[in-house]
Amino acid sequence: MDFIKKNLAFCLLIFVCLLAAAAGAYLTFAESGKVKSAQNKINSAEAQLNNLLAADPAPSVDNVTASEQNVTNLSAQLEKIREDLQKGSRIKASTDGIGVMAAIQQYITEYQERVESVTNEEGEATPIKTPSNFAFGFEKYIQTGEPLTDEAVIAALDKQRQILSYIVNKLIDSNPSGITSVQRELLEETGGNTKEKAGFVINEAITARVPDAIDTMAFSVTFTGYTDSLRVFLNSLAKFDLPIVVRSIEVQRPQGSATTAEMPKGNALDNLFGGFGGGAGASDDAEPESEQKPVISENVSSFTVVLEFIEIILPSDSEQNPS
Repeated sequence: MDFIKKNLAFCLLIFVCLLAAAAGAYLTFAESGKVKSAQNKINSAEAQLNNLLAADPAPSVDNVTASEQNVTNLSAQLEKIREDLQKGSRIKASTDGIGVMAAIQQYITEYQERVESVTNEEGEATPIKTPSNFAFGFEKYIQTGEPLTDEAVIAALDKQRQILSYIVNKLIDSNPSGITSVQRELLEETGGNTKEKAGFVINEAITARVPDAIDTMAFSVTFTGYTDSLRVFLNSLAKFDLPIVVRSIEVQRPQGSATTAEMPKGNALDNLFGGFGGGAGASDDAEPESEQKPVISENVSSFTVVLEFIEIILPSDSEQNPS
């Protein structure tokens, strides 16, 4: 103690040096840990870089550019497909329950009168035969026209009426002998939801409906006539004024045997898009239409055609049109 008292300044200097040495040692240890951690990150990054360089294809500038160009080309093809599916007249559905029900009643009356007023080239009356009290798909409302209150159901009914107007017009113009059935999905019994279908239900093997991508409204029409009537009807639908595609055709011969033609099973999108010339089934060597032999010749037969109205509901639509 006497030494410390006699050399207080020297002892304080020694103590300060010791503290500085301890602090330096701590800082050196801490920094060495950081250096080691940084070195580990560098080693990991080098390993990832080597793995990427060894990948096939490697993410080189040329490959990245080619990939970006491929994405651009695919996006253009997708947009073209969407334009093809959405081209033609647009349908604006009303949510006015009274107005829609009145339009349905007018629709029934209009086509009941149209089939009765058909004439041939000589001006002679040649009415198209239909069942008694035929309502062209809206038999549920032929006796009563009480307005509905659910806006989704009202809009679905109005859209179905407009689509059926288009289909029935084409059918009448094809000059059939009779119209025996017009069927639709009863969306009013499922809240306007096509995922829960009532009434006529399309075969899942042939539908183009894809959840969260493509929605459809399905219809079935059965009529009698010659093969020319079927051909004219299908050719008029092929003009694609509305995005309506034929999903199956059934021919009932007078003798009772039946012939059915359906879209092939498999991916519904592939089958649907094949109708625009991009499918594998299209062949340059296909027999010309003029040389094809008719399925039925000079016999009044019964034809059942299943149709779908296509609507694109990709997520980008809701983002661009929040309403």
